[in-house]
Amino acid sequence: MQITTEEIFEEFEQLDPRDQSQYLLELGYDLPRFPPEAKRDCDLVHGCQSQVWLTGSMAESGDDPVLTFQADSDAEIVRGLITILLASYSGLRASEILAFPITDVFDRLRLKQYISPQRHNGLQGMVDRIRTIAAESLAPSVAATVKTKVQDRATADHHSKPASTSIRPFDVDEVRRQFPVLNQILANGRPPVYLDSGASAQKPQVVIDKEREVEEQYFANAYRGRYSFGARIDDELEAARQKIADFIGASASEEVAFVPGATAALNMIAFGWSSGRLQPGDEILITPMEHHANFVPWQQVAHIHGAILKFIPLTEDGRLDLTSLDQLLTRRTKIVAVTGMSNVLGTVTPIRQLSDAAHAVGAVLVVDGAQSVPHMPTDVVADGIDFLAFSGHKVYGPTGIGVLYGRQSLLSEMQPMMFGGHMISRVYSDHSEWAPPPARFEAGTLPIVQAIALGTAIDWVQQYGLAAIHAHEQRLLELAATELQSIPNMTIYGPSTEHKGAIVSFRMSDIHPEDLAALFDLNNVFTRHGHHCTMPLHDLLGVSATTRASFAAYNTEAEVRILVDSIREARERLLRHSS
Repeated sequence: MQITTEEIFEEFEQLDPRDQSQYLLELGYDLPRFPPEAKRDCDLVHGCQSQVWLTGSMAESGDDPVLTFQADSDAEIVRGLITILLASYSGLRASEILAFPITDVFDRLRLKQYISPQRHNGLQGMVDRIRTIAAESLAPSVAATVKTKVQDRATADHHSKPASTSIRPFDVDEVRRQFPVLNQILANGRPPVYLDSGASAQKPQVVIDKEREVEEQYFANAYRGRYSFGARIDDELEAARQKIADFIGASASEEVAFVPGATAALNMIAFGWSSGRLQPGDEILITPMEHHANFVPWQQVAHIHGAILKFIPLTEDGRLDLTSLDQLLTRRTKIVAVTGMSNVLGTVTPIRQLSDAAHAVGAVLVVDGAQSVPHMPTDVVADGIDFLAFSGHKVYGPTGIGVLYGRQSLLSEMQPMMFGGHMISRVYSDHSEWAPPPARFEAGTLPIVQAIALGTAIDWVQQYGLAAIHAHEQRLLELAATELQSIPNMTIYGPSTEHKGAIVSFRMSDIHPEDLAALFDLNNVFTRHGHHCTMPLHDLLGVSATTRASFAAYNTEAEVRILVDSIREARERLLRHSS
């Protein structure tokens, strides 16, 4: 007689982790074995290091049949996992199988790490095979009803997620004390005035500590080891993935892939999504204010496929001219790729409006969130975002780690651009089959420590809430705009503060940004100067370079005034020597 899930639960609750592993082995020993002739290639479940065979049959026919399953493996521990699956699924109707929360079973058993798509024990593959058998056994009328219910449940689950709220009062002095690099005294006896967070934000102590903790206490490679270090790494990576999914409002953690950075993510989207989809004469719509990472890939993709690259024009104050969309968007428009917030002008893009317009003509919306995600709340579902890219180092996390978000259905259709270990399901001598997302886009060894620490950085942001951080940064932005306007020959680029985020770019007609930067450094004022990887935008502005001050949670009003005083001092010094 087959063991029940309740019996397994009862046994597991009485065992410590070591004994639980032994119990899994015992479950495997007791599972009936397939005879050699029953181990058919057509029943193999791919994507696992062990061999797994799985079949299904109808115990009761009809539009919504009752199904039973049999499975076997050449690894005893996997046979134990199979026993749990069979106890959970066998005897259910097909519609019940599709609705069954199998992750809850493994979560209760503290075995959830086994059911991640990233693991190579085949458990997720078995679940997918069982669900496929169930879906294919349903009558069309029942299948349509089940699909609607599943979609409604996913939508309800998304809307039931608690909103991010500030659980810790925002106090900039208290915030600043958490950043060791900002609390040092430099050679001239002053602390740094760091106004270059648009390039990279500084890290709070908790992020630094988390990286050290992983390296010193339990580092291992991910998704490969059955030992305790490996299991903990897997758990922490998946916890970080879930935190990021919640942070951006994704429907599932499987929609989040760890990549080297926003640039890598945007290239993967551009080349992976366009492959097999773009035809000569198709259109890609971007804006003149895109960072090169969201400009050059689309330029190259257009060249490769014979597509047409088009631009949403800017208004005189640096906002998108949305009145042009009716003329620009056509049935040939396949991709709309925009920044969430300009890294020069600070312009905040009306994402929902663009999403609605793009989807109306069947195009996908790609958002470069490198600047917007760290500074203002993002909800990929509510905003209708199809693909999103952002970097960890701009959101108080480590370098070398970024995020590629894609709607699950789109990621499943997208081709990988990097190939190697972990991202495959099966390799044959003449072709290969890819793992499901997100593993498909995580070839090789991940930046493990950095990904885990990014989860800690997200926790750090969430404790205050992006709404509180954004409000603080907007106060700094308004102060900076007011003070800078009082300086002679000053031009501030971009719209008024209500239409922009925590960036102010400027230039004086009689002072070059390069000279200004050199004198800023004498006062420990750290800004960015140059074209900021937006040459086409600077061509449009009619200048070769600007100075950019970008704010973050740790900046203060006093620092804004130091910036302004340093500009005045530098201007006086440079003009005195030039006269």
